[in-house]
Amino acid sequence: MKTQIIILTIAFYGLLPAQTPDTLTLDFCQRKARENYPLNHQSDLLQSAADLKMRNLTTNWYPQLAINGQSTYQSDVTTLPLKIPGITIPEMDPAAYKVTLDISSTLYDGGLTRRQKLLENASLRVDKQNVEVELYKLRERIDRVYFNALLLQENEKLLDIMHTEIAARLEVVKSGIRNGVTLQSNADVLSAELIKLEQQLLEITLSKQAAFEMLSEHLGQSVAATTVLCVPVLSIASEALPFIRPELKLMAFQTQKLGASRALLSAKLMPRVAVFGQMGYGRPGLNMFSNDFGDFYMLGLRLNWTPWNWHQTRNDRQWIDLQKSIIQTQKAALDQNIRILLKKDLAEINKYETLILKDDEIIVLRVRITRTFSAQLENGIVTATDYLAELNAETQARLNKQLHIIQLAKAKANHQFDSGNME
Repeated sequence: MKTQIIILTIAFYGLLPAQTPDTLTLDFCQRKARENYPLNHQSDLLQSAADLKMRNLTTNWYPQLAINGQSTYQSDVTTLPLKIPGITIPEMDPAAYKVTLDISSTLYDGGLTRRQKLLENASLRVDKQNVEVELYKLRERIDRVYFNALLLQENEKLLDIMHTEIAARLEVVKSGIRNGVTLQSNADVLSAELIKLEQQLLEITLSKQAAFEMLSEHLGQSVAATTVLCVPVLSIASEALPFIRPELKLMAFQTQKLGASRALLSAKLMPRVAVFGQMGYGRPGLNMFSNDFGDFYMLGLRLNWTPWNWHQTRNDRQWIDLQKSIIQTQKAALDQNIRILLKKDLAEINKYETLILKDDEIIVLRVRITRTFSAQLENGIVTATDYLAELNAETQARLNKQLHIIQLAKAKANHQFDSGNME
């Protein structure tokens, strides 16, 4: 009986839709979003398409068969300008009919097929890397959504704490009113502040819900409103490390593709040799003076060579060299932009690390001041307005620190994204 219950329980939970864990990390969201992104499966499709092209190129070495037929009528035919007594020279019929089976097989193509395959492989690498570039852009979008939701989550926590603190002070003030120690206006001020906080919390909750819905769409599974987002602990790579952005790899593959195209141009200039055969049936056959239907065949070698194409190859090579130069200028521009972004990222990181240290000093002072005013409020020395001003200042100091912590993590994430070094 117990075994049946366990099996039913496992089966029940196995039918439930996939749920996210109680906590989410940035790394998990990045990996899950990539898995769920439609373009993530495009590389497999590109590989399948390239495999088909490769198989087609391989058939260049297979024997080629063709069936041809024609029926013609000629305005004139070949005749012999001779008259031999006693001999009748047959005349050709102006109507001719022919059906043939033509077979040819390449013996030498000057490396054309091999170069075409190399170009196809180079094109595949470029196409796949284009997909990687698009997937890399997804990281930036996930960073933006995640850190926005994280900031809302942390603000919600602090406002909840502030709401609890004010509610506790309100109960103390109400007790003071009953004992005639403090005025009703102090309770009204605290009550109004509670309503204001509830309004702010409602606004944050709705914004957080929208952010979580966006995150759910990216991940392909539901993210509950109670899910806790972890503040990522990120490190930044040494400035001595090279950039490993996918765009740089794409440019390298594009340059390789241009090199493969240049090599293909040389292969197209090489002679090509093929063996061929023809079997046919028709009238006339190979004997032009026979008006009877008959079969025939021929075998031979064929040479094709175009040694001169009016500088088309030279112009194509110059075009390829210009394209390589364009890619080099684009790479230089990207390198410069990355260096500028990394300097900005490092400046942001240093700024937020310094601000967080100052935040700690401010919070220590603000906590001390708030405690003093809290005690004075209970004794009727200060008004609720005075107390709220100091409590708001403390809360704002805590909000600033949490904001700076998240901004520091975001700056480090930006540094990782801009450099391509994710470790």
